[in-house]
Amino acid sequence: MATNARAARWSAVADGTWVFVVAFTAAFHFYRGAPIDGVLFGGVALLLALDALGAFRRARFGTWHPPIRAITLVAAGAAAVLALTPRHGVADAVALGAAGILVGAAAWPDNPAKPMGRPWGRRLVATATAWSAVFLAIAIWELAMYFLGSFASGGRERFPALSDLLDPLLETTVGRILFVAAWLLGGVALIGREWRVRR
Repeated sequence: MATNARAARWSAVADGTWVFVVAFTAAFHFYRGAPIDGVLFGGVALLLALDALGAFRRARFGTWHPPIRAITLVAAGAAAVLALTPRHGVADAVALGAAGILVGAAAWPDNPAKPMGRPWGRRLVATATAWSAVFLAIAIWELAMYFLGSFASGGRERFPALSDLLDPLLETTVGRILFVAAWLLGGVALIGREWRVRR
């Protein structure tokens, strides 16, 4: 009983932390004059808050999951669009949206109201911790570079954001292809474990 209570406390702390981090990111984007990014992160923060409150666990979503063939086709189509079309266009947004919806459906639990059958093992905890550390490190870098680039001498040339460092690579077709390949491999690594369990 004590173990379950401790796990529930840590789960609540983790949920609240991520809601705060993503909501803060949304507010930061509004502050820097990027309302579209602010709305995007604000929507994610809202979904995380609803999930933390149990809204999705009480909902009945069914048990359908897209077949692996559909995921492969959408992934290939999204990769082609992202690698070969102009950046930041409508095609990019459609491709990312379609991929996100399909991956969300693939990874959604069959019964969100049912507790996990077993606690996370060490490898899964280590993986989650590593991804969280990467996410937070990037967020801290972007935040620091924004303020240093805006107010310190030298501006963004001296304190470049991550996008400034990647832009020269992503302006080339080969660079975009390599980046998209890495993006897809990362996605496969993230959802592959769940698919191995289900298949």
